[in-house]
Amino acid sequence: MVSGVGVTLLRLTKALQERGHQVRVYSATYALPPGEPDRPEVHRSPSVPLFLYPDVQWAFPRLRDVVEDLGQFQPDVVHVATEFTVGLAGLKAAKQLKLPVIASAHTDYDRYATRYGVDWALRLGWHYLRWFYGQAYRVLCPSSIYQEHLHRRGVTHTGIWSRGVDPREFHPRFRSEEYRTALGLKPDDLLVTYIGRIAREKNLKQLLLAWESLAGQRGPAQLALVGRGPLEDEIRRRQMPGVHVRGLMHDRALAEAYASADIFVFPSATETFGNSLLEAMGSGLPCLAAGAAGVMEFARHGRNAWLVQPNSSAALTDGLRRLIDDGDLRRKLAAGGLATAGERTWDEVYDRLLEDYREAIENRRLIRAA
Repeated sequence: MVSGVGVTLLRLTKALQERGHQVRVYSATYALPPGEPDRPEVHRSPSVPLFLYPDVQWAFPRLRDVVEDLGQFQPDVVHVATEFTVGLAGLKAAKQLKLPVIASAHTDYDRYATRYGVDWALRLGWHYLRWFYGQAYRVLCPSSIYQEHLHRRGVTHTGIWSRGVDPREFHPRFRSEEYRTALGLKPDDLLVTYIGRIAREKNLKQLLLAWESLAGQRGPAQLALVGRGPLEDEIRRRQMPGVHVRGLMHDRALAEAYASADIFVFPSATETFGNSLLEAMGSGLPCLAAGAAGVMEFARHGRNAWLVQPNSSAALTDGLRRLIDDGDLRRKLAAGGLATAGERTWDEVYDRLLEDYREAIENRRLIRAA
């Protein structure tokens, strides 16, 4: 998985199966790790790498195959989690089979368009998105902040599918001195960590500018970037002092990457929620974040995070300096983050999602009976 959306959907599949539900997943074709069999519940469509993100596959689903497979599976509800080719095939297949549809929105296309200089595409894009979302009984948003954004764009049949954090997966107990030693850290040295996609829209270039500007003030502190994305090779080539590009991590290794840090930094201003920030809180880290977009759903300045002006390397510099120098503040924010993570359980999230599924199914039943 190369994105928070992918991880969220993988977790959803597992949670539904643990609750006794059968799940069929329609996906692009991704290379599997050597020796790892494909998951039996996954139906894959032919795909090619997306030119902007070679790690992301652009699928070309055969509608006839999807309809046939979905008809054999006989679901009660179809959940479309992408607005592009696979999601469109899901909509068409559900329509042919007269199945109810729930959609979920995961990406702030307005902010992405601005970041990549394609604002001109927004008018046509939203014309399509309003049509796409209009086919669903309800459109689920990860935060009330993004829900309000959809309302302003004319999509009002919405609900909330929030995010949680599992203390069995992310917790301070996973701190690893071996992990820290591998980065050249001594026991009292500080490790600053970013975890997420290594891409332009995450404001990593601003983070690296901030890191460079602190060269004479950060002492032996190190910066670890964990993830994969288009900027990964470029950052490696720069060989910046004190910067480590760790690549993609999963499971226990990912938990250790979080918990072994002393400060978590999250400069992205394009999030519809900010899964990584909540996972960092659950790992007991004081967090520095851009005060923008979906993270504002749960991040509170001075209580569980230190929020700075978005899209500003100078603000990131000041924030990093503050947290590096102030141990008391780090401890206060870490305690506040742990408390926030403890309030956001996955069980409540999935209970609400299942209720949305039931409402969509009942609505379809009433339409058929009318």
